[in-house]
Amino acid sequence: MDCEKAGKMIRTLRLEKKITQKALASCLHLSDRTISKWERGLGYPDVALLPGLSELLGADIGCILQGDLSVHAADGGNIALFVSNL
Repeated sequence: MDCEKAGKMIRTLRLEKKITQKALASCLHLSDRTISKWERGLGYPDVALLPGLSELLGADIGCILQGDLSVHAADGGNIALFVSNL
């Protein structure tokens, strides 16, 4: 896994949802500095936070950690790619 790619994915998904770092942090009971750290590729979210992060950002955990929305595209696991192909 690549911290930088995962961080860029978190940032991209957060911005698409129009969520601030502070709002995301609040939902996960963290500081906005933690979200900033992830987005800058300086660390990963704790495993216990991944289900909530995935739900808030609307993306599969694997996609977030791999930094690639096409990770599960072959099996239809990514609704955004499905909808864009219609």
